[in-house]
Amino acid sequence: MNTEYQFKPHEQPFMLGSPATPDHPVRRKILYLFIGIFIGLTASFQNGLLVANLTQIQGEMGLTPVEGGWISVAYNMTNACITVLLYKIRQQFGMSLFSKITLFFLLAATSMQWLVSSELTSTTTGITLDPYYLEIVARGFSGVVASAMTVLSIFYCLQGMPTAKRISGLILGFGLVQFGIPLSRIISPYLAIDGQLENLFLFEFGMALICFGLINLLELPPGNTEKVFEKLDILSFAFFASGLAALSVFLVQGRILWWSTPWLSYPLIIAVVTISIALWIETHRKNPMLQVRWMRSRTIIAFMITGATMRILLSEQNVGAAGLLANLGYGNDQLVPFYAVILAASALALVISVFRTNAMELRRPVIFAVALIALGAWMDTDVSLNSAPSMFYLSQFLIAFAAVYFMGPMVFEGMFRAIANGPAYIISFSVIFGISQTIGGLAGAAAIQAFTTIRTQMHYADMVSSLNLGDPALMAQVAGARGALSTQITDSAQASAAAMGQVLQGIQRQATVAAYGDLFFLMASIATVTTLILLINYFYYRYHKRNPLAKELAAIAKMREPK
Repeated sequence: MNTEYQFKPHEQPFMLGSPATPDHPVRRKILYLFIGIFIGLTASFQNGLLVANLTQIQGEMGLTPVEGGWISVAYNMTNACITVLLYKIRQQFGMSLFSKITLFFLLAATSMQWLVSSELTSTTTGITLDPYYLEIVARGFSGVVASAMTVLSIFYCLQGMPTAKRISGLILGFGLVQFGIPLSRIISPYLAIDGQLENLFLFEFGMALICFGLINLLELPPGNTEKVFEKLDILSFAFFASGLAALSVFLVQGRILWWSTPWLSYPLIIAVVTISIALWIETHRKNPMLQVRWMRSRTIIAFMITGATMRILLSEQNVGAAGLLANLGYGNDQLVPFYAVILAASALALVISVFRTNAMELRRPVIFAVALIALGAWMDTDVSLNSAPSMFYLSQFLIAFAAVYFMGPMVFEGMFRAIANGPAYIISFSVIFGISQTIGGLAGAAAIQAFTTIRTQMHYADMVSSLNLGDPALMAQVAGARGALSTQITDSAQASAAAMGQVLQGIQRQATVAAYGDLFFLMASIATVTTLILLINYFYYRYHKRNPLAKELAAIAKMREPK
């Protein structure tokens, strides 16, 4: 683009740090949109490939579950806290440098992943690289990349959308993030054949190179910059990032080690103290990065709670249904059709959301999405040892649809509330939304893990205590298992003990399935109650003929009036 081009008033950047929005020719719009979608998908793979292949990564490296947990921590801690810093970089240095920094981290992360998977060492210099620590650093970079690439995806999508639908680029950019896990689950069995991860990360590295070429082929239009970094930014960000990192440690390792582990109290204390200090600093600053008083207002707290609740409820899919199928013995290759259904639902929801989201009616789609989650969870309550992936297709289609469909209205509402108060509030919205999704997802996974573990133990204890050794059916089970083991174990006493152990393992599986049934019932109940609360709130505003965003919409309309 010609840098001497003079932007018309309506083409000017919306805010400091964002690119201008010129009237592009149709072909260039299409190319911008294609690049935005490709960048969004690449961003989604940063976490999707980790989630889909963490067990294989642990096995190939010989890691314990706790060591594997630190890999997840590395990603989530950087992904949750980097938003504030990236926003300031765009404001002070512009989109061009922001894009280059993003590409550097992307290539660094994918290159290190490839090194790890290939088990490469610097034998020529005699320096050996530890694959485990290299993996942790790579995942830390991936967390930064996922956040920065999502921003780039949104800006490219905004450039490619028709003027009347330009803000829908926000929905498209945020929605593409949801494609990471199902896409990764679908392609991983074909790329990581026989547990070999090298092809998988070579694929990721190839996508990074394509992104590098596309972004350099068609850069974003320039924007306005200004010196915005202050000395207090470093101190505030350090406390804020430390707190979110400690919270990630607590939520991830708590699932693995269990919550009564003594040392887990330390990251929780650190999180509470450091985040409190960061918020105190921001509250009393002249030019704060975060508008804390606005963030703790009733409407914004309600927004955060709704976003976090949705993310926790959506864990029913990635942790609940997927966890049950894994416990029933289904591997990644057997679940490809299951995740194809989820991907199809996500794509359908994204298309409908982009073209149908109405700024004047944002609550109705959220209520509809929560109701779909409730319906899907109620359908999943009737699980058994014979449950197959195909039995979950319809319920998980509904939940996957809801996962993307709620995103547009939530993003619109948050953005409207921020814009109405001024561009400085948009960074606060970005932080609120990002944290509610990342930490809400971790909290949901942690809560589900804790719930299913406790309920499994309770069901198992009940089932074992009710065993009657004189029951003919039980004795027949033991005898059958003993007969199958007789060719391997000649000692009759050992064979009987081993046979009883197999029967108890079967009871353990039954207890696990019963626990997941309880989980789906709990999720369905929570989603149903949430739907009723949102409906009551919706009809309250309808009865009084008020729009809950009337004040914000009026303020935005006034901003758009010609001066």
